[in-house]
Amino acid sequence: MAKNGETAFTFINEMHDKIKSAYKAEIKRQEEFVSQKTGEPRLRLNSWDTAYWNQKMCKEFYQFDPEELRPYFSLENVLNGMFTIMGKLYGIRVTKRTKNKPPVWHPEVNFYDVVDTETKELLGSFYTDWFPRSSKQSGAWMNGFIVGDRTEKKRTPHLGLMSGNLTPPTGSKPVLLTHSEVETIFHEFGHLLHLLLSDVEVKSLAGTNVPRDFVEFPSKMNENWCWEREALDIFARHYKTGKRIPQELFEKMVQSRNFGMASFLMHQLKLGMLDISLHYKYEELKDLDIDEAARVFTKEYEPLVADEILPMIANFSHLFENPVGYASGYYSYKWAEVLDADAFSRFKDEGVLNESTGRHFRSAVLSKGNSEDPEKIYHNFMGRSPNSNALLRRLGLIQGS
Repeated sequence: MAKNGETAFTFINEMHDKIKSAYKAEIKRQEEFVSQKTGEPRLRLNSWDTAYWNQKMCKEFYQFDPEELRPYFSLENVLNGMFTIMGKLYGIRVTKRTKNKPPVWHPEVNFYDVVDTETKELLGSFYTDWFPRSSKQSGAWMNGFIVGDRTEKKRTPHLGLMSGNLTPPTGSKPVLLTHSEVETIFHEFGHLLHLLLSDVEVKSLAGTNVPRDFVEFPSKMNENWCWEREALDIFARHYKTGKRIPQELFEKMVQSRNFGMASFLMHQLKLGMLDISLHYKYEELKDLDIDEAARVFTKEYEPLVADEILPMIANFSHLFENPVGYASGYYSYKWAEVLDADAFSRFKDEGVLNESTGRHFRSAVLSKGNSEDPEKIYHNFMGRSPNSNALLRRLGLIQGS
């Protein structure tokens, strides 16, 4: 979507310039907290101490323990609530198939059908496989197994998978998830919807077969409904009492979301700049020692700590683990977040469960795959180009428009 290296390079630099003041203020606040707690003068911390003190600060400022949320997120309620929300927005009905269930590779695997509520067409189906096994890879992911036909003469269902390694059931309790795991489920379902709601005739252009810096947009977009009170009230119920999340706990969850975010974002931008500079600025760097080359364009992104931080180029697996990895594309993580925060601002204005807005997002974005230029797809939904300030406002790093 960025089209060229200059656009990606400029994007990272502009994001850096917008947050550097907030980043320096965040570091100062942390150093002052440490000085207050230790009775020692305010000094730069060593890099290995920052996570420890961040955790202590967050706990003291917000009195928030993420484990307090777990009783409100049973897996069954989360899935049913997510299907309800997405059904309302996109005009679909998701049902677990219990009869005529296809063969599965493990007893814990379930199978679902997705039907268009207006036309009654079976749009697609998908498997879910949520718990760890010794034979299973780590992490969470979505697979597109079959891209269905979408021609005038023939229409067949799509088929996909959502898989993860969530907290497994224990004893007599239902499966209770962290909020981070809830986000993971919504994220992977966003990818899956990109496939299941695809209406593209050319299969190689359907679903998630889009540019790297656009593919995370629908999945990141889907995470937003994990943070909205109106959406959470649909599925976040205490597994014993059935009560909703108390308002005080909800506010703590929202407030703590952005704690330390300037430092995290600066780190992500540093990795993005390291990646794009090694590729886009290769001619300027090719004769330098690799560690020296890694620092040329990332000096202003370095963490404000006492010790020297070595470049992580030797273990930057996103760049080198496979031929079609994130090499020259690491910026796309933040690019996609800019798209999602900006696009979700329309839902915030028109209603987070607004059916008309949801239907438009389905038709303008989720149905299109790579059949049109991603910039045009985005413009068709928002009526303009993306604005990165929406993300920075959501992260609490800037004020205003």
